[in-house]
Amino acid sequence: MKLRYLAIPIVIAGVLTTPFCTTIVPAGHVGAVYDKLEKGVQNYTLSEGFHFKAPWQKIKSFPVSIETVYMSADDREGSEGDESVTVSCSDGSLNADLTFSYRFDAEDVPAVQKKYRGKDGKYIMNSVLRGQLRTWVSEVTKNYTTMEVHLTNTAEVNSKLTEYLNKKALKYGVTFENVSLAETRASNDVQRAIEKRQQIAQELEQQKLSLEKAEVEKKEEQLKQEKAFIQAEGERKANEEKAKGLSDKILKQMMIEKWDGSLPKVTDGNTMINLD
Repeated sequence: MKLRYLAIPIVIAGVLTTPFCTTIVPAGHVGAVYDKLEKGVQNYTLSEGFHFKAPWQKIKSFPVSIETVYMSADDREGSEGDESVTVSCSDGSLNADLTFSYRFDAEDVPAVQKKYRGKDGKYIMNSVLRGQLRTWVSEVTKNYTTMEVHLTNTAEVNSKLTEYLNKKALKYGVTFENVSLAETRASNDVQRAIEKRQQIAQELEQQKLSLEKAEVEKKEEQLKQEKAFIQAEGERKANEEKAKGLSDKILKQMMIEKWDGSLPKVTDGNTMINLD
């Protein structure tokens, strides 16, 4: 009976202390350990799953598998209200939805948490990096025109964004993948300017094609004339040869017609004339 009475407070104590002595690190995350008695952030992390910990330890989660974020004008997963970004270009600006995937590098998590005084990965992404991203995006797009960002060079721009954001995010222990301006929107004035440039570009392309066609036709005409000249030259030489052949025949015919049938009469003493 006494043991039963002793077990009750032990169970109650266990129930009350369990939340302070255990933690669960979500799937795809690591847990950074902050220990009040061991000089703050520890240099190791906890893997995903259930763990025991000291009551004075705090565990902060950081995603180390891919997380996808939408910063869009409408309400989507990862986007709270209108989170679209304004991107600066060399000749104006656009409004755009930004989407990207990211993860924290597990080995960098302790250093990142030390820098941000025990904050977790969600806080660092939402309160620190999202604001930086707006600046970083414009640092890339300012090298392009609105038409290039909006229409003609989207793949190149997105590739440059991924490369540049990874460079800038090194100190945050974050790796970005598939950074993309998923949808860009131009103001009416910018849209009209883009359409005007498109029209001019099409006209220039048409002029270029017309010039190329004229050049091709000119070369074809030159080849045609050269071919005709070669053919005419060949015919002229053939006629000359033919005329020469005819002249020889005519001379021989005239000699025959004028010959009276007599043989040469002048001979030397040693020459015998064959009368056959």
